[in-house]
Amino acid sequence: MSDAKRDCIHWHPVCTVEKYSPDQAAWARRKLPARSPLHGDLLRELFRAPEGGTVRAEGNGVTAAWLVNLAQLLTGAGGHPLMPGRTVFGVGIDGETEFSPDLVHLAPGPGEGFGRSWYRPMDAGFPAARGGTVAGQATFGEREACHAWAEWCWAAGRAGAVAGPVLRECFGGEGEHVMLNRKAPEGGFGVKETGAAWVFQTEITFRDLLTSPGDVYHRGCSARPVTE
Repeated sequence: MSDAKRDCIHWHPVCTVEKYSPDQAAWARRKLPARSPLHGDLLRELFRAPEGGTVRAEGNGVTAAWLVNLAQLLTGAGGHPLMPGRTVFGVGIDGETEFSPDLVHLAPGPGEGFGRSWYRPMDAGFPAARGGTVAGQATFGEREACHAWAEWCWAAGRAGAVAGPVLRECFGGEGEHVMLNRKAPEGGFGVKETGAAWVFQTEITFRDLLTSPGDVYHRGCSARPVTE
C-alpha cells in the first residue's frame, strides 16, 4: 500500500430523510406544549414509520473553509466546533451546480433565499460523538423548507444559531460561521409540502483506510428510497 493511501483518513457521511406527513405532524404537535419544536426522536416514538417514506443517500464534498477551520481547532487557534446550539443543517433546491471546495453556502446557482434554501439548528442533543462517528439530526417543521430538497450541508458557527434562509444571518453575520460540506445527490430527496415534518439524520464516520481499505468513498452516490 502506498504512503498516500496509508496516510489517508476517510470521511464518510450517510444521511437519511424521514418524511412525516401533515397528519402525523399535526397529531404529534398536539402532544407538545405550545411553541415547542418537533423533535425527530419524538416522532419515532409516536409513529411506526413516516407515511411519506424514507430516503437515504451517501457521500459529500468537504469545503476548503472547513479544512482551515479544522486546522484551527486542532492547534487551538480558534475555529468553530461542532456543538449543540452552534451547528445547523441546511437544505436547498440547487441540484445542478457541481460541488466546489470554494462554496460557502447552498443554492450557489439561484442564490440563497426563501423558497431556495433553509437552515435550521440541529435538534436538542445533536451533534453527538459516538466513537468514530459524529451524528447529526434536524427536524424541519411544518412551515420550514417547503421546497425541493436537492442538496444539503452542515455548518458551524457562534453560539445562538437560528433558523433562516440565508446562512450568514443564522449566525449573526459574515465571519461567524463556516459551511463544512455540500452534497447534491442524484435525484434529490423530494419536495417537502407545507404541513409535513421531515427529519434529516446524518452520520459521518471517520476511518483509516489502512484498516478499512474496502470502504470506498463515492462522490456520485444517488439518493434512494429505503424499503423495509
